[in-house]
Amino acid sequence: MILKRSFSLKQSKRWIIRCIFSVVIVALIAAFFVPLPYYIYSPGTAEVLSPIIDVQGGHKTEKGAFMLTTVYVVYAQNVYEFLYGLGLPFHQILPASLVNGGLSDPEYNAIEVYWMKQSHQDAEIAALRYLHEPIVVNTTGVYVVYVEPDSKALGKIRPGDVITSFDGVSVANPNTFLKLLSSAHPGQAARLGVLRGNKRFMLSVPLIGLPPISAHGSKRAGIGIVPAEAVHIQTPIKITIHSGDIDGPSAGFMFSLEIINQLYRHGDLTKGYRIAGTGTMSANGVIGQIGGVSHKVVAANAAHADIFFVPADTAAGDTNEAHAKQEAQRLHSAMRIVPVHTLAQAVAFLKSLPPKKS
Repeated sequence: MILKRSFSLKQSKRWIIRCIFSVVIVALIAAFFVPLPYYIYSPGTAEVLSPIIDVQGGHKTEKGAFMLTTVYVVYAQNVYEFLYGLGLPFHQILPASLVNGGLSDPEYNAIEVYWMKQSHQDAEIAALRYLHEPIVVNTTGVYVVYVEPDSKALGKIRPGDVITSFDGVSVANPNTFLKLLSSAHPGQAARLGVLRGNKRFMLSVPLIGLPPISAHGSKRAGIGIVPAEAVHIQTPIKITIHSGDIDGPSAGFMFSLEIINQLYRHGDLTKGYRIAGTGTMSANGVIGQIGGVSHKVVAANAAHADIFFVPADTAAGDTNEAHAKQEAQRLHSAMRIVPVHTLAQAVAFLKSLPPKKS
């Protein structure tokens, strides 16, 4: 009897251990599939722009370098990616809703890709206008950034298409398009003129009901897309930007500086300095605020930049300049933080710089 009881206790212990082990395994597997609504940011890299940008008729004889700066972003889809992100240096955790505004991942990623495409165009326009080079800019219609899953146009219209007409009326920009939609109703079949690459064709798409603008309003007619302005540039100077998998608009300002330097006929604007920076670039030459500036200061400092251009804090709520200076001070960096508000201001600063002593 004693031996049997002892054997029974051993079996019970083994059974309990197996149960605990099984529960742990199931929990570890389940943790992989439980989404966590967080983005984790950390410093990325400082990329030299000369190999990335090719300007027809330009030169690449700079003694220094212009560099864009990046932020490394981990979307914590599960606890393991979250723990990985926590191990990154200088990391910052932000709720997904604060980063993507509540958009779905595909929608947010599509918008990021569009912003990068738009930053290429705006950088080119701003640089050529600054240099007084020939350029003509025309709006050509409504650029389709993203097609919503519940859109009746899904599978017919693709991201990157340009809507050029609505029921026979030419559409020059999103404002014209929205005015035409305001007199339509859900369920109505709209005939759309579409430009895809160099191919033009017509589509019939049923309109869907969109949420009202106000609490007491009625549903609006729409296609179910994220629209943007389609812009076409005409210039004899061919400019190619190979940005790879870098998304977002924050490299636009540095793109413009590299384009200007390759076309500059009065010397080298880098003057031997390693010049990093960040900031959006509007077509009219205004530099805009960006996210993750502290991480970009860390990246620039690690790349031994001499100068870091940062968007100047000019309006209520602007923080890029203040945060960049705070981070450089925290790092005890010798890198010079230079706030700028316009492309012309940045170029004037570069022209005033004495050449770097070797």
